[in-house]
Amino acid sequence: MKSELANKLKEILENMSQEQFDQEWSQITALELEGPSFADAIEYFSVSIDKMGKFELNSKIQNEVTPTINYLAA
Repeated sequence: MKSELANKLKEILENMSQEQFDQEWSQITALELEGPSFADAIEYFSVSIDKMGKFELNSKIQNEVTPTINYLAA
């Protein structure tokens, strides 16, 4: 299931001529934006299995409040 944004982008690209695309892309590249490479992004977001903890879903809800007694020392 694609997102609405992905569907809109697909529609725009399908209806855009190659000349229009090249013109739009040249405007983007003229900004000289720099960012991480795809490989850097994958490495940054990767989580090794060794670092992952084990998680368990506890469906039993406990609402027990234990009364506490506090003593004030003077």
